[in-house]
Amino acid sequence: MRKLLYVFMVCVFMVAVVALVAGFSIGAYAKETITYYLWDDPTYKNIVEAFNASQDEVFVDAKIIPAADYDNKLRTLLAGGAEMDAFMTKTAHDIYPMVENRYVEPLDDLIVKYNFDLSAMSAYERVYRIDGKVYNIPFRGAAYYTYYNKKVFEKAGVPTPDTYVEKGEWTWEKFVEVAKQIATGDGKIYGALMYFWSLNQVSPAIQRGVQFITNEGKIDIDDDSVLYSFKMRKELEQAKAIIPQAELKATKTHYSKAFWEGNVGMLLIGAWFPGQMLSARDGNLLKDYTWNDWALTRLPCNEPEYRTIDVPTFNCVHADSKKKDAAFKFIAWMGGPEGAKVVAQNGFLPAVVTPEVEEAFVSVFPDKASLKYFLEDKVVMPHWLNKYGVGIENMLGPVMEEYLLTDMSDDQLKSLINEKLQEIIEKRNI
Repeated sequence: MRKLLYVFMVCVFMVAVVALVAGFSIGAYAKETITYYLWDDPTYKNIVEAFNASQDEVFVDAKIIPAADYDNKLRTLLAGGAEMDAFMTKTAHDIYPMVENRYVEPLDDLIVKYNFDLSAMSAYERVYRIDGKVYNIPFRGAAYYTYYNKKVFEKAGVPTPDTYVEKGEWTWEKFVEVAKQIATGDGKIYGALMYFWSLNQVSPAIQRGVQFITNEGKIDIDDDSVLYSFKMRKELEQAKAIIPQAELKATKTHYSKAFWEGNVGMLLIGAWFPGQMLSARDGNLLKDYTWNDWALTRLPCNEPEYRTIDVPTFNCVHADSKKKDAAFKFIAWMGGPEGAKVVAQNGFLPAVVTPEVEEAFVSVFPDKASLKYFLEDKVVMPHWLNKYGVGIENMLGPVMEEYLLTDMSDDQLKSLINEKLQEIIEKRNI
């Protein structure tokens, strides 16, 4: 009898084990795996992991590429027909050649099929809709801000930028004045850091709405804000009020590291930077100041109505993917309300702002004023969003470098920019 009972118990145990294993196998099989390319920001990895844990239909296999190599590597992978289902786009205007080369799947049918609501991100329609079709879904919102170190201002005895914002005086002229006031002039403390990306070179012109080349292929720089942008950087570098562009490039200094180290008063950068400040806080990387010693406010602006700049970060479905539905489910989650909350928890401005997002941001900022300016309604001006964008992006940096190293007159600078823009138009229209 005991022997029979023993055999019975063993059989029950084996059946249970088989059922458990089968259950795991069925669950793993049910999760459709997609390949997704992104760059090596650790917060993006957190977002992918949150999606994988949130549901039982799709598993995202993240392929991470170093940020510095991402654009070129992604272009190579797409041109070479690499296996991928979805990818993040780092440089917004790259979407135009991607669409022309049919690397990107139009999403209109999938949006209807899964009833995805685009209305909440209508502010970014110029980014996601090309020639009447939707080719991407933004997940990270867009805006540039003035981030500042309160300790640097305190030591210099100068009011912080939010003081001038409240008075309606935070213009580019005031920014130049303040940057000079808080800089020590010997390179130990700089008033500001303006990074060497092309967007950062001509921010006043972008706020004005200058396109450099219109959609129709016409040169658009007949505005004093273009020359003003170049002259402002030169003036600040000569006064040793900002870190020289040549030094930033030669030393490969990342803007975040420079700000973390406490020797920069202001940093003009995008809505992703609070996430990098969280990483610095958690990694004990802030030097000579604490988490409560930084804040943000509006970008300097000369326009009658406040405008900031930038374009959102978005995801695409690869046109050759055999798992387009699964890929769409992932990027729709990332760009929708559920993903927005996770994006916010990681210190990014999501493309969709909900009450849950606002609540999640409370712990991301050191003070209420910063949160107010971060989430306020604002006009966001995109930059060179057309088929000429890649050429404009690649042209502005070298022209700025040449201008900074020579005694170029205003007429010579304008002539050089016109010449380079005409070359872009002719090359693109061949």
